[in-house]
Amino acid sequence: MAEYYYFGASLPMLRMNQAPQLSYEAFIEACRENLSKRDMKDMELAVLSGGEGEASIPVVKAFRRFSSELGKAINHQRALSLGFSGYEEDSTDKEIRDIAKNIVNEKDPLKAENEILASYFDFLSSYESSSPFSTESLMIYSLKLQILGISSSFSMEKGRAEFDKLYRNIEEDIFR
Repeated sequence: MAEYYYFGASLPMLRMNQAPQLSYEAFIEACRENLSKRDMKDMELAVLSGGEGEASIPVVKAFRRFSSELGKAINHQRALSLGFSGYEEDSTDKEIRDIAKNIVNEKDPLKAENEILASYFDFLSSYESSSPFSTESLMIYSLKLQILGISSSFSMEKGRAEFDKLYRNIEEDIFR
């Protein structure tokens, strides 16, 4: 795996709950200029949505597994809270089950979504290697940047406006 000393050192630090100084698009463009073709191919698989293709980098595989397990655990907890049984298999990992319980028990949907993103961020932080200039570290950076992009796009005003719009549409459908 290649080391990208200058490129890695030039990237701004990322912190949860702070808007990133660099957009994901700008980061990917910089990656195209600095990474080898093989590493860039791997980088394209380091996306929150799972990407198209089988990831060969261990941290990307682990993140996909964590994300999937957390999703299953959240679905299981939601099903239980709604009184459904056997709806979704729960995670076998106690820590993931606990995270899912906290998320489902959160009454504010925005806080719950931020808890999901924070759990992703923390998971990736636990994989940061002793070599901050490796391709794997750049993939962690990429995933974290995507998380922060989503987190910083949340707006109470936009969310309220969308909720009101959906609510009006439902009312119109009911009272027709």
